Amino acid sequence: MIRKIWKYLKEVNIDILIYSMKEGDLIAPPDISFEIKTEALSYGKRRYFINDKGILVHQSFLFNCLNVLKLIGEKGPAIGDCLTVSQYKGRSIYPFVISYIATELLVGQKYPEVFIIVNSDNISSIRGIEKAGFKLHTAIKAKRFLLFYYNVHKKQAVDR
Repeated sequence: MIRKIWKYLKEVNIDILIYSMKEGDLIAPPDISFEIKTEALSYGKRRYFINDKGILVHQSFLFNCLNVLKLIGEKGPAIGDCLTVSQYKGRSIYPFVISYIATELLVGQKYPEVFIIVNSDNISSIRGIEKAGFKLHTAIKAKRFLLFYYNVHKKQAVDR
């Protein structure tokens, strides 16, 4: 029990990229033959996932809001904690799912903008995010303790 709590009491280095998409940025998603399922979770969180023959192939989570967006003066839905099982990587599943989520949120102006958060060293995810049509919004380096961010360094994308 103490070990579970202890990990939250440590200072964490944050080095992330925040991408965003507006309705005008939507592109046709990759054409793949998987069905995306969804389930509502607690605290305004939603899970999008794909199963293939009983195997979890991919899952992404949609958060109604994330504290890290406050660092850039934004609020809105954010996609994060995405995972594609290794034997299914390279099939455009990730861009397909995040395009699906973005379309669901943006079409009809349900939301003006949707965000996706990724670690800056996750090159394969960054490729998938850009393939889906998301544009780099801001790069953030900071330290976090509990819910508090400090030593924040932001670099906003030039071509926004």
